[in-house]
Amino acid sequence: MTRLSRTLVLGLMTVVLALFGATLSASATSTEPIQISGNPSCEGGLKIDPVVSGTYGPVTIVVTGSSFSFTTDGSLVSDVIVKGGPNANWYHYDPAVTADSGLTAPINPNNGRPYGLSHLCFSVDDKKFPDPK
Repeated sequence: MTRLSRTLVLGLMTVVLALFGATLSASATSTEPIQISGNPSCEGGLKIDPVVSGTYGPVTIVVTGSSFSFTTDGSLVSDVIVKGGPNANWYHYDPAVTADSGLTAPINPNNGRPYGLSHLCFSVDDKKFPDPK
């Protein structure tokens, strides 16, 4: 292989990797949570309690301290409720997503950090809970 050919191949591989990486980062989704008072219902949804890393039906979660990320097997998530402390955070996705990261319970006003993760509720494809508003 000539030096020019090697340079072209390396350049092409760099472009392909850059495009692939951009596609991966563009598919990551995030939304601002809405704080919900009390303990919203999970009826009809996929409830995860206790909150530990693992796979629960179509959803896989990875817990890191007081936050977590999720991915699915291709199923679409339209809502996630994160209960912690006296309230919960509601993450609503429109359009629905297959992954997100950095989800937390509401912030504890006494220390400025998120409350611990009590339980999670996912609205996945056919497992939907009522609008918690």
